[in-house]
Amino acid sequence: MNLSRRGWMKKMGLGSAAFGAGMLGARADSFPTDGDAAYATFARNLFKIKPTMQDVPSAFLRGGKVIQPERELPVFSTVDVAVVGGGAAGFAAAVAAARTGAKVALIERYGSLGGLFTNGMVLIILATVFQDGGGLKLATAGLCKEFMDRLKEMGPDAITPFPKDYGQPTADPEAAKVLMDQMVEEAGVEMFFHAWGVDVIQDGPAVQGVVFESKQGRQAVLAKCVVDATGDGDINFLAGGGFQQITHAMGFVYQVGNIDRIDFSKVPPKRRHFGSNEPIRSLRWFNNLGPKGNGLDIRELSKAEVAHRRGAWNKVQKQKKEPGFEKIYLSNTCSMLGPRATRLLEGVTTISKATAKARTTFEDTVAVSGDDMRGHRTPFAIPYRALLPKTVDHVICAGRCISCASDLIDRVRLIAPCFVTGHAAGVAAAIAAKTSVRPRDVPVKAIQEVLLKQGAYLG
Repeated sequence: MNLSRRGWMKKMGLGSAAFGAGMLGARADSFPTDGDAAYATFARNLFKIKPTMQDVPSAFLRGGKVIQPERELPVFSTVDVAVVGGGAAGFAAAVAAARTGAKVALIERYGSLGGLFTNGMVLIILATVFQDGGGLKLATAGLCKEFMDRLKEMGPDAITPFPKDYGQPTADPEAAKVLMDQMVEEAGVEMFFHAWGVDVIQDGPAVQGVVFESKQGRQAVLAKCVVDATGDGDINFLAGGGFQQITHAMGFVYQVGNIDRIDFSKVPPKRRHFGSNEPIRSLRWFNNLGPKGNGLDIRELSKAEVAHRRGAWNKVQKQKKEPGFEKIYLSNTCSMLGPRATRLLEGVTTISKATAKARTTFEDTVAVSGDDMRGHRTPFAIPYRALLPKTVDHVICAGRCISCASDLIDRVRLIAPCFVTGHAAGVAAAIAAKTSVRPRDVPVKAIQEVLLKQGAYLG
């Protein structure tokens, strides 16, 4: 049977893995290709295609100023809810919004979900539980609990053993990425990886969508509601919303391998605590506090990356020279530097250390953070108003950029609180989109009712 080039391409696309395996020994000149016939394994994949994007007018200099010409942006997608940022908060928001019945797009600048949790390798799911009488109670239920349960089902290499009260386990980053992909796909969310949210579409205070940049250029996503899960509050900022900018330490996580080959008989007792536990027994992770800096300044970020990477390498090489540690090695460094905080939302209300310490309750509570087990022994409620920008409409914030005082950020930014604020933001965004109202006009009881049905704990 003679197949055209189009036919061959269609056949390859329908069964690329099996088809490719069968062609390993084939000659390139036995099927249509634009590749080198001497390299059949690769040549079968090579076909000339039409360009997939068009060049646009370039910026130019005028009077010493760089001018960007006006141009039309293609609409890439039209959805009910656009979530910008695929970290723990953005992941939870996207899944929750889709499960609440919304059509959802998730825009993420890296090639995997999880943000600082996975790409930044901040692996411990802190602030899940709190003291309740004589035991511990799970505060971060709902999607966070489901995520931990499903990681546990993936096997002992996916998450450290945790008791029935869910006391702060550590996850394997690769397992977490795979599970996040799966849960997002199950929910029917459309993921756009390698896409950086760079602008908003706006009419007065109302945001009507977002603009993202990728290898396909700048394109627009129209949305009835946008969840800002960027961590840095980028969407609120681009929409002209109020915020407080702070400095914080820029952390850097790395993994050391062959931990199970350390000869602890040669190691002094005070040196035997080495790194933090991981599900894979041959690995330990190390979280450097890092220098204080402006996490929005690319010069500072670049210098911190270089210094941290060099420091991790040198520290492990030095450690290898000590008795018992000869076989360890630097296994991996995080692909995402960790500024702990940058912009904090100026919201309708602000939570603080004082409200947390007083265990203040709110009529509009949509999430509860647990105890971080580092001396903070009280859970705290998070009101819906802390997710809402004071002056911008159709945007809901989630994660470490919500409206909190700087004295509470070190609890708000932890992984489990990011999960639950994302869960709440996703449900609220879906209801706002479905009912065609501003997020600030959504009845809180409607949000709370859906959250409870999805397993959340609200106090």
